[in-house]
Amino acid sequence: MKSNVRCAKLFLLAALPVLGILTVKQAVALPAPDQQARLLSDIAFQYAKLGNSQQAVAISQQALGAAEAMQPCFKAIPLARVAGSYWLAGQEAEGRRWVTEALESARTQAASGCSGSGTSPTESLMYRAGEFADEGQFDLAIALGSGMGDPLALSEIAADLLDAGQSQRADGLLKEAIANAQKIDDAYYRTQMLNSMGMKLALAGHPEPAKTVLEQAIISAATLDTEKAETAALQGSAILWTTRQFTELGANDRAIALLDQTLPTIRNRPDAPFPLDKVIHLVDAALLYQQVGLDDKAVATLAEAYQFARAIGPNDAKRGQADADALGRVAIGYAKIGNFERAMQIVQEIPPISERQGALGDIAIAYAAAGNLEAAVELAQSNPNRNGAMIGIVRHYLDQKQPDQAWQFVQAQQVKGILSEVAVGYLDAGQPERALQLAQTGQLEGFTSDIVQGYAQSGQPEQALQMAQSEEIPWLLPSVVQGFAQQGKFDAALQTAQSIANPADRAQAFIAIARAYAQPQAEAQGTQQLVIQLQDWVAGLFGTSDRERATEMLEQALQATQSISSAK
Repeated sequence: MKSNVRCAKLFLLAALPVLGILTVKQAVALPAPDQQARLLSDIAFQYAKLGNSQQAVAISQQALGAAEAMQPCFKAIPLARVAGSYWLAGQEAEGRRWVTEALESARTQAASGCSGSGTSPTESLMYRAGEFADEGQFDLAIALGSGMGDPLALSEIAADLLDAGQSQRADGLLKEAIANAQKIDDAYYRTQMLNSMGMKLALAGHPEPAKTVLEQAIISAATLDTEKAETAALQGSAILWTTRQFTELGANDRAIALLDQTLPTIRNRPDAPFPLDKVIHLVDAALLYQQVGLDDKAVATLAEAYQFARAIGPNDAKRGQADADALGRVAIGYAKIGNFERAMQIVQEIPPISERQGALGDIAIAYAAAGNLEAAVELAQSNPNRNGAMIGIVRHYLDQKQPDQAWQFVQAQQVKGILSEVAVGYLDAGQPERALQLAQTGQLEGFTSDIVQGYAQSGQPEQALQMAQSEEIPWLLPSVVQGFAQQGKFDAALQTAQSIANPADRAQAFIAIARAYAQPQAEAQGTQQLVIQLQDWVAGLFGTSDRERATEMLEQALQATQSISSAK
C-alpha cells in the first residue's frame, strides 16, 4: 500500500491477518463467543491438516456453537474454516454445505453495511480464500472464490495453482475468472477488473497468463461509448494502463501497437469538457513511447501535448486553472524523458505562482530520479516552499525502496515533517532497528507496536520479545511467538506462549507454534510427504514427532480458548 502520507499503523494491520491476530482495540471490542468461534475454527482446521479428523470434526461443532452466539458481521470467516475442516476430514458434502453458509452470511452482512472498517464481509472472506490457496487448500479456496464469483480472487488462486505446478487446473480457473469479469455490466469497471487481474498475475510472476487477461481488457475497453466525453476519457485511461502493463512485461511490440492505435483516438477526442484529461493522456503516451525505446515518438507526442495545453483557456474546463495544470503536466513530462531545459522553459509560461511551484517540485524529483541530485537540490532550494519540495524528493527515494538514501537526504537538507515516513520505509525494508533509531531520535509516538512487529517479521524475535515486554504491549506476543517458531526456536516460542496471561492471545500463540511444527508436512507432496511421515514415525519410536508436538500445542490452544468465557 502506498500513499503520500505513510501511516505506520497500516504496516502493522497488513501483517496481523497472517496470524489471525486482532489489534488491541478489536480484541477488546470482541465478545467471548466471537473470539471463541474464530479460535475454535482455526484449531479445528489445524487438526484437520494434521489428519486428526475425529478431533477436527468435534472442535468444528464447538466452533459452530460459538458462531451461533457471535456478532453476525464476520461470521463467515469461522464458517469457512469449519468448511475446510470437514473437507479435509473427508466429509466433502458437509464441507460444501458450510461453504454455502459462509457465502450466504458474507453476502447478507455485506448488504447490511455492517462493517465499520474498509473491508466488507465479502472482501474479508475472499482474502481468506487467498490464504487457503497459499496454504495449498485449493478445493476450499476455489469453492469460496467460485461461489462468490469474484474474478480477482479466482485469478489469484489461479496464480497459486501455477506456482504449485497445476497448470491445467489453473487455466480452467482463469477462464472462469475471465468469464465472471465479462459479466460485469459497466464496461469501464469490467475493463479495470481485467486490468487488475492481469496486474496480479504479472506480480505473481506469470507473464503469459497476464497477457491473456490484458488482451481481454483491451477488448472490453473497446466497448466503452466514445460518443460521450466522459466515457471516452475513461477509455483512454484504461487502455493506457493496459499498455503500461505490457511494457512492464517486456511485450514492447504489443505496447507499441496499442499506443499507435490509441494515440489518434486521444488526438481526435473533443476538447470539452475535459481538456486536461486529453493532455494527461498525451503525456502518458509520450512517456510510454520512451519506455519502449521510441524516443522520437515520445518527443513528438509531448510537443503535441504542449500545443494543446497552450490552447486551453482558463474558462475551457470545469476545473479551475486547467490551463496551468496542463502546462505543468507537459513540463514534468519533458523532465521525465530527460529534457530538463525544455521543461524549465515551459514552466516559465505558467502564470499562477502556486502551479509553477508544484511543477518545479516534480521536476526536482525527476532530477533526483535521473541521478542529478545537485540539480534537484538547487531547484528545490529555489522554491518558496523549500521544505515541501524537499519532501517530494525524500518520497521519491522511499517509493523506490531506498530508505538509506531518503534518510541521508533528510539529514543533509534538514528536511522537516517526514521522519515518520522514513521510519516506515525502514520497516517496509525489513530494518526495524533503523526504524527504532529514527523513532527515538525524533521522539515519534505510536511506533512501538509497529517496530515490535517489524522485528518479529524480519527474523529477530528476541528483540521483538524484549521490546514487547519493556513497553508492556502483550497483545503482540503471539506474533513474537510465531517469529520464534518459524526460526525453529520452539523452546523460546513455548516459554513465551506460556507466559501470556490473556487466554485469547495465549491460544493464538499456541496455534502459531502448532502451525510451524506442521508446516513442513503440510507443504510436502508425494514422495517428499512420505519421507517426512517416515521421519515422524522413526522420531516417534525414540521421542516425540513434530506431528505429536503440533497436537500438544493445539491441545493447549483449546484449553486457553475454552477458558475465555470465564476470563476477567
